Amino acid sequence: MSQNILPKGNHLPSVEQLSALAKGRVPPNTVANTEKCRYLQNVKPDWRYNLHNKVDFPDLYARFDGLLKDMKKKSIGETKSTDGLSTDEIRHIIQHETLNPNVPLVDTPDGIIFRKGQQKNDQGGIDGNQFDLNIPFPPDPTRVWKSSDFNNFDEFEPFEQDAPPIEDEENDDNYEDSEDETSPQSRRTSPTWKYFNEQTIQHPGYPVCCKCQCVFGKKTGISTLKRHLASTHKIKIGNVKNTGKNHSTLDFRRTDPWPEKEKNERDIAVVEWVIGDAQPFRSVENLRFKIMINKFDSRYQIPDEKTVKTLVVDYFKEQRKNIQEDLNAIPGKLSLTADMWTSTCNNDAFLGLTIHYIDNNWNLKNFLLDIISFTTRHTGNNIANAIKSVLTEFNLLEKTLALTTDNESAMVVCGRIIAEELTRELNDQSFRHYRCSAHILNLAAQQGIKIIDDEVVKIRELMKKIKHSTLRCDRLRELCSIENLTYYKPQLDVETRWNSTYYMIVKFQKMLRPIEMLAATDQGIKKFVPDAQGWIKINDTLTLLEPLEKATVLLSASSYPTISDVRFLFLGIQQHLNDYIGKEGFSQSEVASSILQKIDQYWEVVDSSTLASTVLDPRTKLTLFSTGEESTNAINAVKRRFSEYHTPMSQPAVINHDNGEEIDRYLALPCDDNVAPLLWWQAHFREFPALGAMARDYLSIQATSVACEQAFSVASNTITRTRNRLQPDTSRALLCSKSWLEKGIGEKRN
Repeated sequence: MSQNILPKGNHLPSVEQLSALAKGRVPPNTVANTEKCRYLQNVKPDWRYNLHNKVDFPDLYARFDGLLKDMKKKSIGETKSTDGLSTDEIRHIIQHETLNPNVPLVDTPDGIIFRKGQQKNDQGGIDGNQFDLNIPFPPDPTRVWKSSDFNNFDEFEPFEQDAPPIEDEENDDNYEDSEDETSPQSRRTSPTWKYFNEQTIQHPGYPVCCKCQCVFGKKTGISTLKRHLASTHKIKIGNVKNTGKNHSTLDFRRTDPWPEKEKNERDIAVVEWVIGDAQPFRSVENLRFKIMINKFDSRYQIPDEKTVKTLVVDYFKEQRKNIQEDLNAIPGKLSLTADMWTSTCNNDAFLGLTIHYIDNNWNLKNFLLDIISFTTRHTGNNIANAIKSVLTEFNLLEKTLALTTDNESAMVVCGRIIAEELTRELNDQSFRHYRCSAHILNLAAQQGIKIIDDEVVKIRELMKKIKHSTLRCDRLRELCSIENLTYYKPQLDVETRWNSTYYMIVKFQKMLRPIEMLAATDQGIKKFVPDAQGWIKINDTLTLLEPLEKATVLLSASSYPTISDVRFLFLGIQQHLNDYIGKEGFSQSEVASSILQKIDQYWEVVDSSTLASTVLDPRTKLTLFSTGEESTNAINAVKRRFSEYHTPMSQPAVINHDNGEEIDRYLALPCDDNVAPLLWWQAHFREFPALGAMARDYLSIQATSVACEQAFSVASNTITRTRNRLQPDTSRALLCSKSWLEKGIGEKRN
C-alpha cells in the first residue's frame, strides 16, 4: 500500500498512519499484524472518513468522550470545549495508560477494533468494564469525490479542531470584480473547489475547508474561498473563465461580426447606458438583455461585465482629458461648491467639487469637476490640499473666484487656507469663501422649531402611527375622499433638514379635518392630536417659517444666478420676523425672536460677501442699500475689483467708452425688475464691456452648496446595498462620467 493513498486527516488513515499513532506504545507484533490486514488493504482511497463525527460513530465517540471527561477531572490533557474529537485528542487517548497497549489491532469486514482496555475509576482502581474501540468503515462508500486529485492535498495536516468556526458570509454576488460564483457550473469547474468539501455529514451543503475545517455559508462565492486559501494557507488560485453551458453568455451565431471601429462605437453606447442609467456592470450579463441586443443587432457581441468595467474606467480617463478643452473655453472666472459625504453602505468618504461658470452665450453652466476618495482626516488643511490639487491639475487656480460650502468648521478653515495661499502665491485677492445660505436658514429654523418641540413631537408621533399602519392609511384616504380633500401620504421629518419638519406639518394641516375624524374613533392616536392652543402655536409657526421655505427653494437652484438674491431674501426675512416679534396676540413671538437671533449672527458675513453681486444685478443695483454709508460701501466694493477687468483691444465691435465711467453710467440706468440678469447683461455687454465681464464672473457664484449635495444624491444611488463593494476609483469614474455625460462635457472634438 502506498504512503500517500489518502489525504491526511480527511479520510480513512492508511496503515502507516495508524501505526504512527501508536508509535512507542505498541509492540512490534502489533505493527506487523496491522500491515497484513486483509480488509484495510481493500479500502478505497476516496472514501470519506472522519473520526470526529458524533453521528456516524456514536459508540466510538461515547467511549472517547467519556474517557476525556474522566481525564479532565484529573487535569490530564487539554480542556475539551467542543463536540467531536481532534487528532491530538485521539492520540492522547491511545497513549494513555488506561488503554492496554499489548492487545493488537483487529481487522474485520465492518471496520477496525483498535484495542481492548479497562478504565480506571477516580480512586485509581479498575472499574472492570472492558471495551473495544471500534472504528467502523464509512457507512456509505458511494459518497466519493470522483473528480478530486488527492495528490494536491499533500500539504494538508490532520484536524486541529472539532467544531470549526463559521465565518461570516460575504455577499460576493454583489462584487463587481468577482467571477460568476454562484452558478453550479462555476462550482464544478473552478479548481478552488478541490480544497473544499460540501458534502460533510455535520455541515451538508456548506463549503468546509479541507485543511482547517473552517465552515462557510451556503451562498459563499469563490472570491471569498480564494481569499481564505490565500490568507490562511498561502494557496493562490487564478481566475478561470467559465465557458460551460450554464454560463450566461449566449452562443449566438455571428457570421459577420462588426469591424473593430464599428464594434467600439457600440461598446461606447453600452458604456454610456451603464453610466447614465446607473446600471450595475452585471446588467450586461443578463440573459434577456443579451437576447434583446441580439434581436436589434445580431452582429454585435456584448462585452462581459469585467470588460464593461474596464471600458467605463477608460471612458472616464478619456473624458477627463477632453475636459481641459471645455475649461479653457470659459471666458471669465468660475466658482466652486464643495462638500463631504460618507456612504452608509461601505463607509467610503468622498469630497465632491462642482464648478459653475457663465459661457459665451451667457448661460450659467455647472458640472461635477471631481469626486475625490478621502481616506485622511477631514480637517480643513487636508480638504484645502485636495481642492488645490484638482485645481492645479486643470490649471484653474488663477481662474477660481469663489468657493461655497456649508458652515462646518473644517470647511470654514479650508476656505481661509485657500484664500491665504492664493494671495501669497498668485497675489490674487479676489478669491473668497462663501457660506451656504440654505445652511444658515436651516440653523435658524431649527433653533426656532425647538421652542415648539412638544407640538412637533405630537404631530411626528401621530404621522408615524398612521404611516406604519395600512389600516389607518386606508381609513384616512376614505375620510379625505368624503371631505373632498386631497390625500397626502404621511411623511416623517429628518432631523437635519428643517424644511422636512415644515412639510410634515403642512401635510398634517391640509388633512386636519379627516385626521380629527380618524382620531375620534381610534384611541391609539387620539392623544397625539394637538388641542386648540397647540394648533394656534403650530399655525403661527407655519406663518413664520413659510418665507424661509420659499427662500431655501429659490436659493437652492443652480440654473440661474442666486448670489444676488441672498441680500434681498435675507432682508425680507429679517423684516418679516421683526414684524411678528412685536405683534400683539401672536403666540410665537419667542420663536420669531430665536430665528432672527441666529440670522443676525451670520448677517455680517452675508452682508460683506454680497455687496458686489447685488450691485451688479440690474434688478436691484443700489435699491437694497440705504443711502449714505451703505451705498458708498457697495459702490467701493465694485470699484475695488473693477480695475482687474478691461476691454480687450481685439474687439472692434465693442463701443468705446472710458472704463472709469462705466459704473456711473450703469447705475444711472433705472432698475429692470422683470428681466433675467444674464439676459440683460448679454444685451448690454457691448455698452458695458468691463463691468459686463465682472458681472459674468460674480453672478456665477453659488449662494448654496446644494449642487454638490445633489451630486451626492446620485452617489447614493450608485453606491448601494447591492453595489457596496465598488472600489473608490470605480465610483469616481461612474459619478464624474455621469455628470459629464448629462452636461455634454468632455465630448470628443473632431
